[in-house]
Formats: sequence, C-alpha cells, structure tokens
Amino acid sequence: MHSRAKGILEKFQALFSLRSEESRPRWFWVRRSLYGLLVCSLFPFTYLVLLSDETTFLRQGTFCDSTNRITTPVHLRDRLSLDSTVPFATDLSHIVFGISSSAETWDRERPYNELWWRPGEMHGYVWLDEEPPADSTWPSTSPPYRVSTFNASTIGGSSSAAQIARTVVESYKAVMAEPGSREIRWFVIGDDGTVLFPENVVAMLNKYDHEEMYYIGSISESVEQTVRHSYSIAYGGAGFVVSQSVAAELALMMDGCLERYANLYGSDERVQSCISELGVILTIEPGFHQVDLQDDIYGLLAAHPVAPLLSLNHLRHLKPISPHWETQVEAVKSLVEVSQHDPSRTLQQAICYEHRPGVNWSVSVSWGYSVEVYPQHVSSKELAKPLMTFRTWRTRSPGPFTFDVRPVDPNRACELPLIFFLDQAKSETGRNGIIRTITEYSRNMTDSVISSCKLQSYIKALELETVTVYATKMNPDDWKRVTSL
Repeated sequence: MHSRAKGILEKFQALFSLRSEESRPRWFWVRRSLYGLLVCSLFPFTYLVLLSDETTFLRQGTFCDSTNRITTPVHLRDRLSLDSTVPFATDLSHIVFGISSSAETWDRERPYNELWWRPGEMHGYVWLDEEPPADSTWPSTSPPYRVSTFNASTIGGSSSAAQIARTVVESYKAVMAEPGSREIRWFVIGDDGTVLFPENVVAMLNKYDHEEMYYIGSISESVEQTVRHSYSIAYGGAGFVVSQSVAAELALMMDGCLERYANLYGSDERVQSCISELGVILTIEPGFHQVDLQDDIYGLLAAHPVAPLLSLNHLRHLKPISPHWETQVEAVKSLVEVSQHDPSRTLQQAICYEHRPGVNWSVSVSWGYSVEVYPQHVSSKELAKPLMTFRTWRTRSPGPFTFDVRPVDPNRACELPLIFFLDQAKSETGRNGIIRTITEYSRNMTDSVISSCKLQSYIKALELETVTVYATKMNPDDWKRVTSL
C-alpha cells in the first residue's frame, strides 16, 4: 500500500476503536457513542481515493493527504478558473420567488412554504386564482399574495395549467413595476408545497451569469413520468429558475405561446415549450427534487448526489422522512433547521470504513440527516446508490428510476444498515475563526429486522447508540468547482 495512504488509513482506523482494558487508543468510545471526525472541509470522500495517486474519483471533489491538507485532483484544477463577469455575487436580494397556488389549496400547503420563507428577507408572491375567503386573514408568515389577472379560460385546454404556467410572467410584470427592479437577476418558480433551501439556491446561481439566458431545473425521478411527459422539462414542483432576460422575453410572447400549446398536459410542458421557442434549453441541477416517488424517500436523502440540496416536493404524500417525528412537517422542519448550520453540506455523503478483529464496518454519513453502519464491506460505488425504499409516482412500481438504486431485501438482514437519524446540531467557532458543526444521530430502535443477523460485526454495531459527526463548515463557493456531474 502507498505509504501516504497507509498513514491516513491508520488514522481513520483509530476513529472507530473500542476502549477496553487491553487497548486504549487515542480515539475511543465515549458513553457508547461513535465519534467520527470528518477532516475534509469540502466534498465527500472515501478511503478508496487514498489508495493511490491514480485513483479515479467516484465523485469529483477534494481529498486529504497525509498532512491533512486539502488537495485538488489535477483533472479538476484546469476547470477552476471561474472569474465571473458578474460585478458582485448574487444574493437573496437579486431573486424573486413566484409560488403557484390557489385560494382552495393554500392553507393546506402553506406549512411547507413557511418552513423556508423569511418575511422581510425575501421578495416574492403567492399567485392565487381568486381572492381568499373574505372572513380570513392572510398570515404574516406567508409571502404576500397576488391574484392572477390572466383569463386562462380563453386559452383552451386546462385553464389551471395555463394559469400556473404564467406564474413567471406574472411575477416579472409585478416586480418590474416596483422600485429597485433593475437589481433583479433571477426568478425562482415553485408550487405551494415546494420546500426550497434558499442559501443553496443562491450558491447554485452564483455559478451562472445572470445576464445570459438560463432555464434551470431538474427532471422527474420516475422514468414513467419522464417518458410520458419529457426528459427536457424542468418539473415545476421541484422548482425551476429563469434568468431575468428569459422572463423578459416570456412576458412578450407567453400568451400567444400558451395558445399554441393548449393541448399539452401540464404547466411544466407549456413553460418548457415556450422557452424552447427562445432557443434556450434546460440546464439540469440535480439538487432540485420533484420527488415523483411514493412511500418512503429515505434512500434518496441518504445518498444525495454531489450537488447542493435545492428543493423537495410532494412531501405531504410521503411517510415522514425521519421516524423521530410524528408528522412530515415536523420532520422536514428538522432538516430545514439543521441546514441553517451548514447549508452547502446538507445531505452531502461521506463514506469511511473500519476493519479490525471482529469488526468490519462500512459507514455512510448523509450530513444533517442520517448515518448508516453496515456490518460488512460495501463498496463506495454501491453506497453512492440510494436504497430503494420508494416506488414510482404513478403506478407504485419498483422502478425504473432516472438514477441508480440498490434493492432492499428484508430477508437478507445482514445486508441492511443500522440507521441513525439526526437528533441535534450545533455550531461553534474556534480560536482561528473556523466554524465547525457538531451533529448527533441516534439509532432507529423500531427496526425489527436487525435481530435475525448473527454476524459478530453486526452484534458489535448493535452496541452503538449514538453517532456524533464533526465537520468544518463548507464554503458555498466550493460548488463552483463542480462544473459537470
């Protein structure tokens, strides 16, 4: 083994060692808790990337050498000249949020919207089809509402789809009539049940020149949906972004365009069709999640792509994302709150291994959400694939999906991980001014399938009650290094 890699491996082996009468290593058990130190401050890594200088990266990023310095792969260095022509960085003041809703559905969906909306800090509107009930008071915790002035019934086809498709134009016209409209660079459009992660949206948009014509979003997770609709549209529930120049052009031609595409099923397809007439194609950002899935999306969240978490949708239709909470709103609130400690690192995956007599663990961390401990060696290639804890959106079938998955077989208990979900998080600043986060995860004790696995390594893992993860706060500018996936 390469001497440098061997030294790093020995350091990490010490991180997951038991304290006993015979052996008291430097890093040891404290109150039966597993303490893991994530020494890389940028992107996820595995032991595999340390084995040789020629190792191919499973996920492009940075890794630690024997001196714990951050080093950059040669094939990535050539792409790091990212001097922007933008005079200064994009922030929330440059973004307008347009939320498509209706007077009938807003009260039902607004708890999800209010998880991320910040009155006074953000600029945007909820677009309704009609005035809310006269005897109701619009909540101050929600974005201000506007009623669409567009008579969608004259278009033909689905009037609601046409109205929703026009949200970007309504938002553009509304903000252009206000002081300070010259500062607006981007329009972020979503549904009333879309949960956005604003800091990550800002970090993502700083990769792009707002003066160019951009249409940014992501496709469905279910192949049956993409085949039925399109692989080239940004699915609206996930949220999508258009630059100011695209919004301006749409404002000039949207009404006539909607008439031309009145036969299309939904607002997503109509928006994409109109934008395609401008010669603009979809730029995919995998952190937008339509969540065209049923049942439990644990697997998707535990193995997130190397991209900032931008949005989640369809949450009302799913099981709570964490068993620590009774309702979905409470569970998602926990994720939103922990993301405020380190937005860029939220759900980012880190993988490590522990091998010694009686123990053969593979550990996968989804920061701010969960930790998985497997009682056997599982390759990083496999750990990067989400466990198939979900089904397709329309037919509840076991796939296919638009990403790789790992099947889950309850009858093969030793292949299943022990899962620890987030309990608490805090941030602290060191004397050198560097901010680090401390997140603690506890095991899901309701998992009954573990009892049938008799591997010694599994029995050892059952002694774990909590996992504590230390991580340096990630710089959002680091996402500029990921120019392609």
